[in-house]
Amino acid sequence: MASFTFTTMQQQPTHYYFLSITLCKYPSSASSTHFLYPSPPKHQIPQHFIHRTRHASVRHHFNAKLSTKHYEKKARKETGSGFSSSSRSSNGGTERNKLESLFSSVLEEKAEKKRYVKDKKKMGFDSSSLKSSKTMENNSVVGKKPKKDKANSPVVHLRVQLDMCSKRGDVMGAIQLYDKAIKEGITMGQYHYAVLLYLCSSAAMGIVQPAKSGSGNRPVLNNGKLVDFDNSLANGSTKPYYLEDDEIWVSEDVKKHALVKGFEIYETMCSSNVQMNEATLTSVARMAMSMGDGDMAFDMVKQMKPLGINPRLRSYGPALSVFCTTGDINKAFEVEKHMLEHGVQPEEPELEALLRVSVGAGKGDKVYYLLHKLRTSVRKVSPSTADIIVRWFESKAASRVGKRRIDQKLMKEAIENGGGGWHGQGWLGKGKWSISYTVVGDDALCKCCGDKLALIDLDPIETEKFAESVASIAIKREKNFSFQKFQKWLDYYGPFEAVVDAANVGLFSQKRFMPSKVNAVVNAIRQKLPSRRWPLIVLHNKRITGRKMDEPVNKALIEKWKNADALYSTPTGSNDDWYWLYAAIKFKCLIVTNDEMRDHTFQLLGNEFFPKWKERHQVHFSFSNTSPVFYMPPPCSVVIQESEKGHWHIPIASELDYDSERTWLCIRRANSHAVKEDSVAITEDSQSLNRNKEHTRSTTQTEVNSNFLPLNNGNYDKPQKLAEEMYKNITSISFASVSSDQHKVLSEIETAEMLGNCVIDFQI
Repeated sequence: MASFTFTTMQQQPTHYYFLSITLCKYPSSASSTHFLYPSPPKHQIPQHFIHRTRHASVRHHFNAKLSTKHYEKKARKETGSGFSSSSRSSNGGTERNKLESLFSSVLEEKAEKKRYVKDKKKMGFDSSSLKSSKTMENNSVVGKKPKKDKANSPVVHLRVQLDMCSKRGDVMGAIQLYDKAIKEGITMGQYHYAVLLYLCSSAAMGIVQPAKSGSGNRPVLNNGKLVDFDNSLANGSTKPYYLEDDEIWVSEDVKKHALVKGFEIYETMCSSNVQMNEATLTSVARMAMSMGDGDMAFDMVKQMKPLGINPRLRSYGPALSVFCTTGDINKAFEVEKHMLEHGVQPEEPELEALLRVSVGAGKGDKVYYLLHKLRTSVRKVSPSTADIIVRWFESKAASRVGKRRIDQKLMKEAIENGGGGWHGQGWLGKGKWSISYTVVGDDALCKCCGDKLALIDLDPIETEKFAESVASIAIKREKNFSFQKFQKWLDYYGPFEAVVDAANVGLFSQKRFMPSKVNAVVNAIRQKLPSRRWPLIVLHNKRITGRKMDEPVNKALIEKWKNADALYSTPTGSNDDWYWLYAAIKFKCLIVTNDEMRDHTFQLLGNEFFPKWKERHQVHFSFSNTSPVFYMPPPCSVVIQESEKGHWHIPIASELDYDSERTWLCIRRANSHAVKEDSVAITEDSQSLNRNKEHTRSTTQTEVNSNFLPLNNGNYDKPQKLAEEMYKNITSISFASVSSDQHKVLSEIETAEMLGNCVIDFQI
């Protein structure tokens, strides 16, 4: 058992409150122990037994920021073992001195903490970088034994400093930290090496991108130049930096120095047996790229899989860039093959690089392959990619490739099997290409050639699977079976011909939700629907509650939508995007929203079917002075299209996906229209040409321009024979003035092509 008695000792002018505690199974006077603060480790005393210690001689240590309670708590931790009452009664002054010394030491440590933070700020550290320092300070409080002294270790301190260098883009500062760490024997880990290699590889490329969070700590501009913390390199020369568009451009000296140190750091990492990751190997590949060593950059990627690392798209960039720049088309496509084998799909920048090297090499089969890769993965091309495509079709290599004879039945079947808009049977026709920039009308007709562009069908089975995938994702993310309830609601109140993303409409061009805008859009879209039925209005329930929604006008609108069974309010904690998206897919109807559906929510849906569905069903909107303005889905699929005649129509990306005046490239054989429309004239001209062998060169050139090759319209017999006769005639004319023993065959062919303004193609 335990018995508790209180004993009070008074000693002027100080008052101490002692607690006499008997802690034993059989109490006796000999087992009585007295504690100044009852907090022994093995026996926790209830809080109401603890009394505050007040001492007049130490009150001057406390100010407004330092409370007595706060420091008594620290003192209890220091004196947990306790003091005997006998020693206390005989040595009261000694204990008072101990208390004064204890409180003074705490105050000194508080002041030391302030000085530490002040010094760090002078060194350029911001508040975020001092978080670890605060942890280190807390661990050093008197009476508290730190569990682990990680925050105070050189390794952590080095990491903080490297992070600051990364934020500033300070590559030379990072290299100095590395040299210092090696000299002091600090063991660095994967993170340290990753930061160092990233900075060195960026500087080796000539441009360092500082982190946004470190913008306040970047080096200061001096007459347009950024002066680094050091004043010179090893050779004593000043290091010039230039800042452009938040990018630091470094000098050639810094490039070379960073490259040398980068490989030194990589060797140190290897010799220290530090585990590699994708970031470190990619950084080494970038350094290899700066030297123009594509093989080494590619080797870095090849090392990843054996190490259990999955390469990323950025991992292939250095090797692909070097091979495409040097014109090594075989190795460039070897990189692309490696990408596909490891599940990495190239995007437009990579495809553009491959297209550029293929056009430069005159490889028609590669260009054809890449055009279809752009069709499936990019759909519409950037202006820079469009320029390369134009360059290809203007080349002589492009005019030489193609099939003379075309099986129209086979072409139609291939187009139908592919869903429309392409056949994939290779280049069709022969001869020069005509390239025009044009637009497509509301009737889907090209305003240049008159061809009707395809509206590529969506597979019903694929659409159903897409709806199921959206539902499965939403069900996993929504709580309390809320999405299943929505599905049942749709089954009861559906179908709908349109769905309105009410939050997107009501917040259009302002931060405050306005139901009046939703009402205007709902009324306007109803007029465009065949049945004029109410569209489904999807709105989060937080939008229909609150003080502003209690206003009579807003309240009346909400009640009107509810009475029409057109409003579904999503529950708290739900993502309304899943609701309006699923409804639009389920009913194969329009979705009115300006949401471009590019965030992580929609990335879960993949990049195969979703872009095609979105293009066919999304209705964009804006507001005029009088009413809403709708931008309906385009009359044709905005994607690279290849016709059965061999024509190409290539859309060029614009700022607005729903741009009705989008620019297209219309590319067709230059003589295709003449063959189709003027076949009779061709026959007559050819007969007159055969009768008159002495026809003038100018007349022959004119006829060859328009009639050199037949159109791919199925009428081959007469145009083909006539073209062959004209081909023999133009070759005889072209070679008449050229001596075969003075020039090579290739130069003679090129001269003949120039004289005849045509392309000579030999069929062997």
